[in-house]
Amino acid sequence: MVINDNEPNPPLLNDWGWSIYVETRDWAILYDADTKPEILENNTKVLGIDLGRIDAAFLSHYHVDHYGGFEYVGKVRSGLRVYVPENDRVLSRWGLRSVITVQPTEILRGAITTGVMSGVGINEHALTIRLDNQGPVVIVGCSHRGIDGIVRRIYDLFGELYLVIGGFHGPSRYQLDDVAKHSRYVCPAHCSGRDARRYVASKYPDKYCDVRTGTTLELPFS
Repeated sequence: MVINDNEPNPPLLNDWGWSIYVETRDWAILYDADTKPEILENNTKVLGIDLGRIDAAFLSHYHVDHYGGFEYVGKVRSGLRVYVPENDRVLSRWGLRSVITVQPTEILRGAITTGVMSGVGINEHALTIRLDNQGPVVIVGCSHRGIDGIVRRIYDLFGELYLVIGGFHGPSRYQLDDVAKHSRYVCPAHCSGRDARRYVASKYPDKYCDVRTGTTLELPFS
């Protein structure tokens, strides 16, 4: 469930940022936490998400449009583990416990961080989630390394990808073609830009999924 994306969906609150809630039969995790705590608080309550019951959180990288809302998370889930790609800069002040994952690591059953991927001076990691009898779902934050490089790295590990969702960081058409080549479904969001959304929707209509603030995806698609 998308808690916040750049694309609005009234009456939910919206800002430039990215936050997504993922729930399986075994666990629930918060991936990134948007820009502002008040947006995260409002939208989780409207969407019926109880952050007090999540098992862990994941911070893709230390940019405020991905960690700002963790201030609210600390109020409702003090001591929560947050998997991060480098030494903590802000989370401890809000009562959260950072866990650095430099190498690929299974952090919850079937949920694996890619480990640190450096790009333009930014350390970032992404999350893969195994689906039964399908390739994994890949969730990215901003893809500063390049979404095509991230997808190829994960594809080399798993051999197939079911869905890629998140910020693709203003990708070129070449990069989008490469992602579509390796993944069954492609969901550009956040910093991907509207041109990227339109391109994937027009060239790969069977692969494209439109996501915005408040979107719920039940996987695998029927």
